[in-house]
Amino acid sequence: MAIVTVSDALNGKGRVDPSTRARVAEVARQLGYQANRHARGLRSGHSRALGLVLPVRGDARSDEALSLDFYMRLAGAAAVSAFSHQQSLMLLPPKIGRSDLRGLALDGGIVVDPRHADPRVTLFEEVGLPVVTIERDPGRADTAYVACRTGEITQAILEHLEQQGAQRIALLLPRVEWAWAAETLAAYESWVTERGRPRVVARASMLHGERSAYEATTRLLARRDSPDAIFVLAARFIRGVLRGAEDAGRTVPGSLLIAAGVDSVHAREGHPPVTAWDLHPERQAEEAVEMLLERISGGGAAQPRFVVATPHLRASTGC
Repeated sequence: MAIVTVSDALNGKGRVDPSTRARVAEVARQLGYQANRHARGLRSGHSRALGLVLPVRGDARSDEALSLDFYMRLAGAAAVSAFSHQQSLMLLPPKIGRSDLRGLALDGGIVVDPRHADPRVTLFEEVGLPVVTIERDPGRADTAYVACRTGEITQAILEHLEQQGAQRIALLLPRVEWAWAAETLAAYESWVTERGRPRVVARASMLHGERSAYEATTRLLARRDSPDAIFVLAARFIRGVLRGAEDAGRTVPGSLLIAAGVDSVHAREGHPPVTAWDLHPERQAEEAVEMLLERISGGGAAQPRFVVATPHLRASTGC
């Protein structure tokens, strides 16, 4: 029997007599034959493998990003979504070059929290692979991204703190070039200006988030005009802010309200539990996988997709 006939029979192609096709299938079953998906991918031009890049900075062993449940929830959901489309998902190292990326035989990639004109996004583009981002790359006009409506979330958090009695709301921002940080700052400044509230902005490092947030909170609360509420933007800052408040003798929520821009185990298990907005990383991951597969298949121009956040009001704001 010719090799091409066997191939056609196994793949359901060509004009093969039904009895021959059945006989080939039975022999393959007896031999335990399974098709080589990688070889099929090479023939079709697709490997059926997607790459995921998390915002790990510096040494991956010391970066807190991989311990945050937001990113772990996102990565897990991305894998489930990819598997449901018979795709594999590969978590890529933070430092990867052009030859490394080519050697992985990926069909495309998802970059999470890209910074301004992110070189990792550029890398995918240079090797000719489709790429989408979770959150907008502020240095690009590309619309292939998934995000939450940061401005609306910021306004909702500030209004909640105001309704709970806050007069001087401080914003604790990360030192990053991420779009959601810049959009939060812009929305905060607009809100305090419209209401004639004082602008109180502090920054902390994302690399050692808890320690840096503790130091920033200590400085804020040592001011004569110290805030009566802190809007904590990053999940990795929450523990540091709570510890800084306790060491400064500020009771939460008695003399200080705290709300976070992203829900996490740090918020849910804080002392007290911290009011936070759930950005639904699982939904963001699912939308990103769907968008990437559309781009890989040659779909039309992508449009941004937005996931609606859900507030969880807890004891840190008196709820």
